[in-house]
Amino acid sequence: MCVESGWEALADDDELRVRPRSIAAMLCTVGLHLAVLGALAPVLPLYVLSLRATTAQWGAIAASNGLVMIFSEPVWGWAADRFGFRRPYALSRLASALEFWLLVLWPGLWAVVVFQALSGLFDTTIGVLSRGYLVRAYGPGRQTYGLSLYLIVYSICLAIGSTVGGCLYEHMGARAVFVAIAALATMGAVVSSVLEEPKMGLPPPLPEHGKAPHVGARGLLAGPLLILGSAGLIQFVANRVVRNFLVLLAQDHAGLDATAVGLLFGAFSLANVVFLMAMNRFDQRVSLTTRIVLGLAMGAVGLAAYSLAHSFAGFLVAVTFDALGWALAAPARVVMVGRFSPPAIYGAALGLHGAWENVGVLLGPVLAGVLWERGGPTVAYQATAVLVAVGAVVALQLRHGQRAAVAERG
Repeated sequence: MCVESGWEALADDDELRVRPRSIAAMLCTVGLHLAVLGALAPVLPLYVLSLRATTAQWGAIAASNGLVMIFSEPVWGWAADRFGFRRPYALSRLASALEFWLLVLWPGLWAVVVFQALSGLFDTTIGVLSRGYLVRAYGPGRQTYGLSLYLIVYSICLAIGSTVGGCLYEHMGARAVFVAIAALATMGAVVSSVLEEPKMGLPPPLPEHGKAPHVGARGLLAGPLLILGSAGLIQFVANRVVRNFLVLLAQDHAGLDATAVGLLFGAFSLANVVFLMAMNRFDQRVSLTTRIVLGLAMGAVGLAAYSLAHSFAGFLVAVTFDALGWALAAPARVVMVGRFSPPAIYGAALGLHGAWENVGVLLGPVLAGVLWERGGPTVAYQATAVLVAVGAVVALQLRHGQRAAVAERG
């Protein structure tokens, strides 16, 4: 009989289900990847347009990333249920490192197209596997803490990456940025090799007839999960409108360069960290539904502010509202997915929620690109603001599902 130092005997309320070094390793891989994405945010649109592509073409290229992500994230979630979180995650980090070296070794527009597709295939593990890993690495009483760590590291490294990436592009060009991010991605692949699999707590008692109840995929189609998915979709439409077109909007409205826009992305991430830390102090006082509704409402205000900004200070105000919206809604959505989903298909539930988010990744650039061409940048941002405001109204329906879930947990 094999005994693993008592790890298999964990009870449901145990605080930590992996060694601290494994949590540190996961957070390190997340941080490195988000630094890479941050560096690309102000650089890739300018690089593509420098290759004589139009804004609509860039929107379509950016959207191809989301199209692949819609299908890849549920697959990674299924893989986590089947093989555990550690092995699929380490494999994806290695593949992700190779995709970034592609930008270094193959310059040109077609390299960006292929890169966006590969990114959609492998980068989704940051959304589903790392979030699921850090939630499962803690006992139930500390799971929101684990997710908060993820989001804080996410935001800090995104801020650093976007700031450095914009500055590096202005002074050394796109190739220097691509070499730097490929090196960081390679470091992430190396660090992921030391992860260990979170050990589950003791299984729930079997029913009287001695067989575990069957949990089908129908549990993933419950009303609350659909509402949460819609909220995720809408938030990521807004996210991709901002991420893929903010540098172009800032140039058009205020004449800002890539360095200034990199600072704006950095300000968003740092503000998100501050708001996340503040929200954690009131986590038990504000319901998850309220956080999601308020988060979407603040996101709508931020998008409207982007459309009206004509200076760095104006964009900074918009960034602040945008960051507040994400700090309120994003962690609440993921926690609620875990509470509503059947435990046996937890990974699949996270993957399906990620697929909803990735529909937004697909639609956001297409929406912005088309509206930009036909009505200009102001119309693109204002139309997205209306969509996010509608999402806030729809999210109010979660109140009924949340009360039911609390009652079922006793």
